[in-house]
Amino acid sequence: MISEFIRDYLDNKLTSKQNARLETWYLLKAEENKSVDPPMEYEKLEAKIWNKILSDVSQTEAELPKVQKLNRSYKRIISIGIAASLLLIAGIGYLMLRNNDTTPDRFVIAKKYDLPAGTDKAILTLSDGRVIDLNKDAVGKIANEAGIEITKSADGTLVYKALNTKGKSVGFNTITTPVGGQYAVILPDGSKVWLNAGSSLKYPTAFATSGRSVTLTGEGYFEVAHMEGPNGRVPFSVLVVKNQTQSEKVEVLGTHFNINAYADEPFINTTLLKGSVSVALNDNKTRLLKPGQLAKLGNQNIEVQQADTEMAVAWKNGAFVFREDLRSAMRKVARWYDVEIVYEETAPENLMLGGWMSRGTNISEVLNHIQLTGKVHFKLEGRRVIVSK
Repeated sequence: MISEFIRDYLDNKLTSKQNARLETWYLLKAEENKSVDPPMEYEKLEAKIWNKILSDVSQTEAELPKVQKLNRSYKRIISIGIAASLLLIAGIGYLMLRNNDTTPDRFVIAKKYDLPAGTDKAILTLSDGRVIDLNKDAVGKIANEAGIEITKSADGTLVYKALNTKGKSVGFNTITTPVGGQYAVILPDGSKVWLNAGSSLKYPTAFATSGRSVTLTGEGYFEVAHMEGPNGRVPFSVLVVKNQTQSEKVEVLGTHFNINAYADEPFINTTLLKGSVSVALNDNKTRLLKPGQLAKLGNQNIEVQQADTEMAVAWKNGAFVFREDLRSAMRKVARWYDVEIVYEETAPENLMLGGWMSRGTNISEVLNHIQLTGKVHFKLEGRRVIVSK
């Protein structure tokens, strides 16, 4: 019964997902200009839900007045956008408490043009020029090179294992993920790297005891293994290449970090989760990061600030976390679903989004959820997403 849900809500007995469902149901009922049952608790419920929603979506008093100052019609207008935000944040879709509720036609992306999510796929280029499609190779041994055995594990990870590298010449391998692909690789030193869509990693078949160095384009998440040499710990560095004019060098003193250096992004973002890293620009400007910090490189400058670590590594954990503007979010969508984003003149310029979505869903699910803001419309034509107001 809806009345039982309301009473449990007022007593703070519901889970976060149940809270989101009830709040969404209430707002949609208000938008439909229908009454809420039970009527005797309407005002109390209205005030509590409205103030809680304002808190949940982090709106300031300057942006939206408190509930006591809102008349009923004004609240209904604003509630449409906030209801959509709650749906996106909860990741529950347009799920109502009643099974017979349906999504309005104006929010539906045509299923005939639907596209599946990206998958684990990559191309491996060996030092001798051989090219291997990792999407086609079965589990097991893939190649031997310079005393190194290269295999594909049961979970799809590319694994390097040293057999006999003594006296062998060191070559360089490159793993490249296409748009709509991702892949993980365990390097010869045991370090693990996850590559996001449209990325590449170049690395030696064996690391020297004087230092370890790899080159990244696109986005990668690193968990660096400890390696001892004759002079102690062997340093690990990442040369990050964004374009012909922008690059940075990350010296690793710790273990877990994410680097986003796509050419179409405004900054090179290095986010540290564990350990310590030093970010250098053209070998002169250097900043040291602590866990939970983000280094933003742009305009030949490094800015350090607190990081949204959940959003930074969401892709690696199989999710979209949208706490950003629409166009930033759509760049993620474009890379993962291999689509072109076309903005019409009416497309919103500064629409801020907030929420979580699985990266395993079809593109229609993601677009439909974003459309629930009521401030943007998508039209999917083949591999083109047309954005308008």
